[in-house]
Amino acid sequence: MKRIKFPGLLVFAALVGANLGCGKSGGGGSGGSIATGGAMASGGVTSQAGESGTGGTVANGGATSLGGLPDSGGRTSAGGINASGGSNGGADAALGGSTGTGGAVTSGGSRGMTDAAAGGSTGTGGAIGGATGATGGSAGARSLDGGITSGAWSMGYYASWAPDQYPIPEIEWSGLTHIAMAFYLPNQDGSMTLAGGNPQLAINLIAAAHANGVKAIASIGGADSQSGFQAATASGSVASFAANLVSLVTTTGYDGIDIDWEPMDKTDEPAVIDIANRIRKAKPGALLTIPIGAINVNLGADLSGFPTIAAAYDQLNIMSYGQAGAWSGWKSWHSSALYQTDSATPISIDSTVKLYLAAGVPAAKLGIGIGFYGLCYSSPVTGPDQALNGSTLLASDGTISYANIMTNYYSASARQWDSLARVPYLSFSAPHAPDGCTYISYDDEQSIAEKGTYLKAKGLGGVIEWELNEGYLSSAAAGQRNPLLKAIHDNVLH
Repeated sequence: MKRIKFPGLLVFAALVGANLGCGKSGGGGSGGSIATGGAMASGGVTSQAGESGTGGTVANGGATSLGGLPDSGGRTSAGGINASGGSNGGADAALGGSTGTGGAVTSGGSRGMTDAAAGGSTGTGGAIGGATGATGGSAGARSLDGGITSGAWSMGYYASWAPDQYPIPEIEWSGLTHIAMAFYLPNQDGSMTLAGGNPQLAINLIAAAHANGVKAIASIGGADSQSGFQAATASGSVASFAANLVSLVTTTGYDGIDIDWEPMDKTDEPAVIDIANRIRKAKPGALLTIPIGAINVNLGADLSGFPTIAAAYDQLNIMSYGQAGAWSGWKSWHSSALYQTDSATPISIDSTVKLYLAAGVPAAKLGIGIGFYGLCYSSPVTGPDQALNGSTLLASDGTISYANIMTNYYSASARQWDSLARVPYLSFSAPHAPDGCTYISYDDEQSIAEKGTYLKAKGLGGVIEWELNEGYLSSAAAGQRNPLLKAIHDNVLH
């Protein structure tokens, strides 16, 4: 969830990559007062992700890596035995599977943002019913036709700096159980600043959400928020920070807090646990959620702290979008592949889910991400799993939104389907205006249906969407302006 540039050189697992986090809280702002209710800052967006580099993406907020070597192989799984803690083992399709000799991560995995597993408190809750501890605070979602729903959660991030891109009255509430106002930026003194600078927007969003049976969440942090969190959780400010977070819930009407700490290093984990425990102690009914990173299976990482972190949070949502780039050692790949088998395309939802389950994250607390934006590659790449040969990412989050894709790029003749990754893409023989794309990876109704089937088969808790504003088709006919949320309603919440 972010809009920042990838570093151009070899980057380490401690650096934030781009385009794989909950971020894009915006650049400059007009300052603004700070307080528990969130103050002002004009917000702004930064540049599209992408660029080249020697790394690959990921983990929590986007740590990068040495990408997999192209010829090291990869194999499909015989059918997906679930790792420890994961239910529904047979759900791993044959096409899923472990990755090749580039090195499937064992119980370690690459650095994730936070959280994981064992236990975990119950949460306040679901969209409409009360809390259900098994699903980390989600509950039955509404149904347009009155039918029984799955109990999964769907939490969409709403960009506070771009309300005109998706007016609150236009939100497709039937596709949501939770909506997160993004972002409140943590300050050194423990106060917060609302990106976009309009506290009334938050009041309006909360009221609309509650009127439609949806929980409202305050998302704190976003891309490059690590230093802000570290300062706010230091010994001299953490008490004020926790009190301000609790006050934000109490006085504004939010149902919970989303801690989007990006990137999160191993040394940050105690503070991530501490701030959750402080909120929980002062406000036991608050729902606590946290985004975690997709994982490059070629890397090793330490996920041993995840069980302890997860015990403090209700939902752990994988930021499984923006999972590719023009990096050395990589081939072209998808923004949100469900499966992968090639070590030169070393990220997918399935391989990431397996690692978190193996680390001890309860399946019912684990969510996956759906991107409301895509990735645009330059020539000569025209599809997935191709040698880059100088291709770069031309557009990503904030530029190549789903609305932009459908308005400026989509045609039935250009659309292709990747039967391994289970996602669509657009292919062009020559650069296609306005961004010059020759290959665009994105999510649509069919891939959301695949992800819904996968989620249910694995017993996972739900989905998140980054970000809602990018999926709104303002020029479409009434009833057809939110096709991705409608697909989530039909395939995840039903």
